[in-house]
Amino acid sequence: MPSRIVDLRSDLLTRPTPEMIDAMRAASLRPWSFDLREDPDQRALEADLACLLGHEDALIMPTSTMANEIALMLLARPGETILAPAEIHIVTSEAGAPAALAGVVVRSLDSHEPPLADWRTALAAKPDALRSRIAAIAMENTHNRAGGAAIDVATTSAVLALARSHGIGAHLDGARLFNAAIALDAAPAALAAGFDTVTVSLNKGLGAPIGAALAGSRASIEQALVLRQRLGGGIRPTAVFAAAARVALARWRDAAEDHRRAAALVGAIDGLPGLRVVRPAHPTNIVVVELGTLDVAQAEAGLAARGVLAIPFGPRRLRFVVYRGIDDADIAHAVAACREITRGTIGTSS
Repeated sequence: MPSRIVDLRSDLLTRPTPEMIDAMRAASLRPWSFDLREDPDQRALEADLACLLGHEDALIMPTSTMANEIALMLLARPGETILAPAEIHIVTSEAGAPAALAGVVVRSLDSHEPPLADWRTALAAKPDALRSRIAAIAMENTHNRAGGAAIDVATTSAVLALARSHGIGAHLDGARLFNAAIALDAAPAALAAGFDTVTVSLNKGLGAPIGAALAGSRASIEQALVLRQRLGGGIRPTAVFAAAARVALARWRDAAEDHRRAAALVGAIDGLPGLRVVRPAHPTNIVVVELGTLDVAQAEAGLAARGVLAIPFGPRRLRFVVYRGIDDADIAHAVAACREITRGTIGTSS
């Protein structure tokens, strides 16, 4: 068993700060609220989120997956199509929920960051008796499988304008939208502008106990409240979780340190024998490496034997994610482990 464990599997592992724990403790001493949106900390959190994202209202959710699925239910009828870039979260990581819960088909384009011409061609296709109507587009920012790529305002604005010209809706899976805002030096509201619905994670990177939120118009959030209850997401009481999330949200810019450390990891390991880092134009806290001749299962096991945990991201890819709680010494340890496994020494560390 390695004496040091550096867990880079996901920023879902971000721990709450002492200030967040203090806020939870204080909230636990107040009377509980019963109604679904009665708690004052929850109401304040949802108002903060709506303001930060530039939308009329927001509703907390247990997970980003639930928020995404409710958004699809709001934007499309069963049998209709959602058009999206390749390998976004609703396709890769939600257990077929778009079909099982929302009843929609997700059609993926061929690229993680499709050129506008690809969107234009796909949206120009007319529905008929054999092909369902495209009801909405969906985008992911940051795009996890594109190496944590942040998608800039110009790109999203162009795609949104095209979608609107066809009279269809738009959803943004912005689970890591705050990371995108940091990478692009943009306001979260600028990145969320123009979408009907926006998902954000409150635990990835921020470390809040409540998982996510969905933002949109007041009318859409009223409907989302019903759908959340129908799906079993009407969590109560919310005071303890919402109080912590308010503290976390106020410090979202702190994730810039995660980006700095991710960049240090990239600079040290890119170009090691048999290892190439995916380098998006606007990198964030996610580092995806492509393995040449190395077997992904062996590489994962070799890193774990040296106390570094990563996750496979395909037959020749591994993903590392940097988050609060990972320090410079952890990055140095991960770099050393990567160097060892690329020297042909995969196996148990001595």
